[in-house]
Amino acid sequence: MQHSSLLYRLLLDPFTHGIACTIVAYLVAPTQFVKVVYQETGASYTSIITKYVRARNFRSFYAGAHVYALRQFIAAFAFGISQWLFLFSIRYLVFINNTLSIIWQCFLAGIVETVITAYSETKEIAANKGNLMKCKETVSDIFMPILLRNILAASAAILAYELTKNMDGLFMNMVVSTFLGIVASVLTMPFDLIATQNCGSEVRMTWIGRLKQNILVEKKFHRVIFSGLTMRILQIVPYSIAHSLVMLFLVK
Repeated sequence: MQHSSLLYRLLLDPFTHGIACTIVAYLVAPTQFVKVVYQETGASYTSIITKYVRARNFRSFYAGAHVYALRQFIAAFAFGISQWLFLFSIRYLVFINNTLSIIWQCFLAGIVETVITAYSETKEIAANKGNLMKCKETVSDIFMPILLRNILAASAAILAYELTKNMDGLFMNMVVSTFLGIVASVLTMPFDLIATQNCGSEVRMTWIGRLKQNILVEKKFHRVIFSGLTMRILQIVPYSIAHSLVMLFLVK
C-alpha cells in the first residue's frame, strides 16, 4: 500500500467508524441502561422498563446516553485506528495463513479500544448504576474483562468483512454480521457482566475471582452466560453491522 494511501486511511478510517457508531449508540442507549440495571439487581427487563415508564421517568433511560455515545465514538475511532495499524503492520509482518492475520487484526482492535476507552467505560457504568455504586469506580476494576470482551466483539465485524468482502451486494454482509454478532454476544457476556459487577463493587475481586464467585459459590452459571444477553445482542449486532459495512465502504 502506498504511503499516501496509508496517510489517507489514517484520517478516514477512525472518523468514519466513529460517526457511524455514534448514530447507533444513541439508538441503542436505553438498552445499555436496562442491561446495567438488570445485571446489578436481577430484576426482569419488563419490571425495569415498567417501573420507569409508570413513573414517567423517561430520562433515566438516557442517564448515561451521552457518556455511552461518547465512549462508542471513541471505541469506534479506536477500531479505525486499529485497522490502520493493521494495514501498516502487514507491510512488515508476514503471516503464513489468513487465520493468523485475522487473529492479529482482532487483537489489535481489542487492545487499542480497551486502552483508549477503559476510563470512559468506568464512568458510563457508574452513571448507569447510580446509587447502586458501593464505592468509587476505578479502571483496574474492569480492564481485563473488557479487554477480552473487546477482542471477541471486534472479531464479529472483522470476520463478517473477511467472509463477504468478495461477494456482490451488502445483504450477505449484514446477514453474516448479524449471525456473528449474536455469537459474539454470547461469548462476551460473561466478561461484560463481570465488568459491570466489579465497577464500584463493595467487595473488590479480580475478574477470575468474580467469575468463580458467580459460578462456584453463588451457583449462577446461567446468569454468567445469559444475564443481560438480550440487551447485549441488541447492542453488538448493530455495531457489528456498522463496522463491517464501513470496512466494505472504505475499500471501494
